[in-house]
Order: sequence, then structure tokens, then C-alpha cells
Amino acid sequence: MNIAIIGAGLSGCVLYNNLIKKNHKITIFEKSRGTGGRLSTKYIHNRFCDHGTPYFETNNENFIKFCDNLIKKEILRKEKNRYIPTNGINKICSSLINKKDLKTETKIVACEYKNSKWCLKDSNNKTYDNFDILLLTIPSYQILELKIDLNPQIKRELKKVNYDSIFTMILHSNKNISLHKALKNTNIFKKIINNSNKYNYTDFSSFVLHSNEKFSNKNNTKTKEEIEKKLLNKLEKLNITFDKNFKIIPHLWKYAFAKNVLEKEFLYDEKQSLGVCGDYFLINNIEGAFLSSSKLSEYIKISIS
Repeated sequence: MNIAIIGAGLSGCVLYNNLIKKNHKITIFEKSRGTGGRLSTKYIHNRFCDHGTPYFETNNENFIKFCDNLIKKEILRKEKNRYIPTNGINKICSSLINKKDLKTETKIVACEYKNSKWCLKDSNNKTYDNFDILLLTIPSYQILELKIDLNPQIKRELKKVNYDSIFTMILHSNKNISLHKALKNTNIFKKIINNSNKYNYTDFSSFVLHSNEKFSNKNNTKTKEEIEKKLLNKLEKLNITFDKNFKIIPHLWKYAFAKNVLEKEFLYDEKQSLGVCGDYFLINNIEGAFLSSSKLSEYIKISIS
């Protein structure tokens, strides 16, 4: 079977890892520069900075088994109930695939099913064809933006999902400096991560600041630079400024978390050999992404065996 996967976050990479073992030919298409999705890592002066999920917890036995295997590979370490990356959280995804099958900076904009085969077209008008199965792991809104003839029932399901945005700022410096103490008393930020402390960096200061949903949702139609400026102005009015030695990298997670999830493990259209999975099925986090993609890959293995 020739399989196309759109999205190289955890869902897409788990699908790939489970299905490649059955000797299928698989191509993963990713619009950004690498794997990860919310498990993304910025590389700054050979230092890791996780600007999405910094670490996570789980009580699910199957996901624990998956994470324990990553501990053996020294990709994760465990502190109490928390799984923490050792060399960038994006290694979770990149460890699951063969890079030769990954097409980065390739935004698929159209998908056509004709004569029992899928043909894909990217934003540069380049086509990729002859796929037997198409698997979509991107946010529901991005699926609905595709030029694709979806099964009406699948389309109805995808339209049910709504998202919260999260605006994020990475602050970094080669000097050993800290954040303004008053930051923790504001209600602007949902979470502030001391990234350098996580990696035991002593000669590199790095913090990841995730603003709350209210601020992020209100400003998610602006550019990340515009949002950064607005947030800095907001802080300045509270007499909070950042040390001039900090460099700031802004990022907008427009579809950060599903506000409401679909009460099923995945979607699959038998007539079109089209599957959908991700972190908006049952659970809206990376555990949900893992479980949804695992169930979809199991289903595909059975249906094509």
C-alpha cells in the first residue's frame, strides 16, 4: 500500500511508525521545517528550547509503555510522574520516522480521490499522486480549509471542533539573567517555563511564556509580531519589562487545544480510504493524539490485511 500522511506531529509520526512495520510505502507531508507539532523545539546556539509542550504526565498504560521505551532510548527521563525531554521534545517525533519519507516545508492545499487513488497538490502547485490511503492528522480547521471532497458525515464531525489559541514568547540570553519577579503575579500568562532549568543550562538563560486563552483568542488574527508588541505594551503598563539582554522569539499556536473533543477514537471513510485522527478525539492533549493515532493504525492494519 502507498500511504500519504499529512502532518508530522505526534499523531502522524505514530501512524507512520505503526504502519511502516507492515512494509507499506509511506510519505509524510509537513508544512513546517520539521517534525513535532506541539512537540516542537527551537535550536538556539546549540541549545534546546521547547516552545510547545515542555513535559507531560499520563496514567494510560499504553502511553506509559510508549514513553518507557523512549526513556530506554534516552529521549525522555522521568521525574516523579512527569516525562521530561533530554535533548529536545521534538526527538519524540523524529525518532519514530525515517527522514527520507518526510517532506518538510510542503503545505498540501488540495486532495483529489479519483480511480481509487489519492492525488495531492501543494502550495507551489506540485503534485504527488498514486496514494491508496490518505491520513489527515492536522487540526480540524485546517482539514476544512483543504480543497477536498469530504464525506458529509466527516465534515459535520470536524465542524463541531473549536479551538483555543495560545500566544507564546521565548526569551533567551547567553547571560545568566532571570525574569521580572512581578510576572508571576499577572493573570496574562497561563504558564511560565524555566527552559534552562529543565535542561540544567548554566550559561544560557531561556524561558517560555505561554499567554492565557483569553488574550490569545482575542488577538489570534494578528501577526505574531503584532501580538508580541501588544503584550509588551500591556506589561509595560504594569511596570513590567524584560532585561535588555533577552532576545524574544514570538510564536502563535492558533489551534493549540480543542475546546471540545469528538466522542470517538478516529474517523474513517471506507469508500475513499480516508482517515482522520489527532488530539481532538476523546482527549485534547498529546496522550489523546497518541491513543487516536494508535487506534487508527490498528484499524487500518486489520482492514487491509
